[in-house]
Amino acid sequence: NSPQGTSNEDEPNESLNRKCGPLTIEDIAVDTSSESSYTKTDTRPTADRQLESRSDRHQQAWFSGILNNNDFTATNPYLAKFLSSLDVLAEQKRSILSDTTLTESQKQEKLDGLNLPGTSAKLEDLCVFFQFTPSSNVYGYTEFDLKPGGQHIPLSLQNIEEYCDLSRSFCLDTGIKRQMEAFKGGFNTVFSLSHVKMFTPQEYRLLLCGEMSPDWSRDDLLEYTEPKFGYTRESTGFLNLVEVLVEMSGAERKNFLQFATGCSSLPPGGLANLNPRLTVVRKEGEGGDSCLPSVNTCVHYLKLPEYSSKQVLRERLLQSTQEKGFHLN
Repeated sequence: NSPQGTSNEDEPNESLNRKCGPLTIEDIAVDTSSESSYTKTDTRPTADRQLESRSDRHQQAWFSGILNNNDFTATNPYLAKFLSSLDVLAEQKRSILSDTTLTESQKQEKLDGLNLPGTSAKLEDLCVFFQFTPSSNVYGYTEFDLKPGGQHIPLSLQNIEEYCDLSRSFCLDTGIKRQMEAFKGGFNTVFSLSHVKMFTPQEYRLLLCGEMSPDWSRDDLLEYTEPKFGYTRESTGFLNLVEVLVEMSGAERKNFLQFATGCSSLPPGGLANLNPRLTVVRKEGEGGDSCLPSVNTCVHYLKLPEYSSKQVLRERLLQSTQEKGFHLN
């Protein structure tokens, strides 16, 4: 079933028709009229709660529990940031409600004074309802109720935890079920998922994507890099290159690999399994220290001039790795 908009044939009950406005201690502590109840004894951090089935009528998806809050932040950073601010507000609410040194009137006063973190805005001022709003109209709908009658349920301190849970659940579970089933079906036509169960997610990512954070040592470079045509393993220019590569940061290493091989990552096993091997040849010609290195990415050839110092080599090599285009090939 495709997600529908705000149409709902069921008439919301009186509690769902409440407008944005201040709430009492009793409203915040216990809500027995809504689909879920949140009490002042519920002190679980919202972001760390496990995603649970929205209803017994829905079968749990095969990917349920795999995606977490870090994945949510990576895929929907703006909504994740907003929900994180709600988490902070919810924690402040729970802290007030659990403070035994405060009277009921003092708790109410403190709750009335709560604002969104870093702003002077009240939560009710946002007039946000229990709906998910997509970031683009290409999805074919403008909003989707996170729970029955969601278009009539305003976000408030009373239900802030539930709103965060349902929003994350929709983005990481129930709302992407059809897409994930389609992905699974397409993947299985190429390679059965049952055959990759022997791998951990980290191992399988390594097989598919290679070494995303290139790592090498001086010994690796000396053993798996081939100096030719003007350079030997004892040449000063080659040894300076080895030292420069060892001292590179992770980002600089990725740029170097992109420059020299056409790919910013290494295959599983690192330099030892790079095929063909990285080859360093001496670049002849005029220009001296002003001459830049060049490459032949098809065969992993790095054409390196004989520079006067290691520092000059480093500067020219980094300059080259930041160039875009084919004029240094």
